[in-house]
Amino acid sequence: MPTYEIFVDEAWTQGAASPAELKRYWCFYGGIFGTSSDVDRLDTQLRRVFAKFGVKKDEAKWSSLGPDNRQFYQELVDCLFDAIERGEVAFRQMFYDRAYVRIPSNSSEDAASPLDVQYKLCYQFLKHAFGLKFLPRSPHGQRNEILVRLDNHSSQKHQDRLAQFAQDLPRILDRPDLDVRLTYHRSSQVPRIQICDLMIGAAGSYGNKMHEKREPKQRGMKPKQRIRHDFAKYIYNRLRAIDAAQRGSKAFNWFETTGRGSDWSSLLRHKVRIWKFKPQHYQTDAGWHNDHLDKYGNYQGERLLPVATIPYFDEPAFTDED
Repeated sequence: MPTYEIFVDEAWTQGAASPAELKRYWCFYGGIFGTSSDVDRLDTQLRRVFAKFGVKKDEAKWSSLGPDNRQFYQELVDCLFDAIERGEVAFRQMFYDRAYVRIPSNSSEDAASPLDVQYKLCYQFLKHAFGLKFLPRSPHGQRNEILVRLDNHSSQKHQDRLAQFAQDLPRILDRPDLDVRLTYHRSSQVPRIQICDLMIGAAGSYGNKMHEKREPKQRGMKPKQRIRHDFAKYIYNRLRAIDAAQRGSKAFNWFETTGRGSDWSSLLRHKVRIWKFKPQHYQTDAGWHNDHLDKYGNYQGERLLPVATIPYFDEPAFTDED
């Protein structure tokens, strides 16, 4: 059986941001999934683009996108889109929406730190977004090896905790034939992780209307804002085209969960899937809805709606007990 690999990066965590700087969409996770041979082929293509543009040391990341490297970045993401269209790799995005205010079920959840939130969301992302439960089973009793490649994390405690959860995924998914292992890498040395950063950086920038942000006396977009807005729109249109070609639907939305109908195996089969994560118990703050934000996308105040509960099997719960 082939070895599978998942490359993951996170963005827009906003853990240290002041209330005035917070944006609606946050804690993005982006992941590339495929067999080792296919993701290695993607790595070769990405490194050719680095060589073509003479980029040797600089890391490709969303925060560095500007007029001078737009073409370089576009050719990098085109490598990913071409591989997705050929069916060699899949792309997954998950994010949190501040409009869904989690209601803690106990005092320990209430005291959760931003790092606690991040590692729990990463665990949910790995558990559900890639459809690992639906990987083909070997007729000869062989094990499916899944290697998860993550960017280095500042907290060894959370790294260790996430590794423990990952090792337990075969039991949780009722797939004893799976063998899941996590490894951590410097993203500056792994172009496949860098591409995840570009994808979710673009999503967060576009969804949070960063192109509409204005400083005092500023009129219109700055050059970097224009470049990033256009680049994000390019990524969105490519994703939408891929989704439409596979699902025959025009209903793709960068900031809503991709439909699956009644077929859970679509979590594995779909080339592109988006997941807007919702806590199992939450209260909607309509103050984060677009019609209550100011013209620059800034939060204007709380507008709480009634408490809601999502059945576990309809939308995975925000817990670490499973």
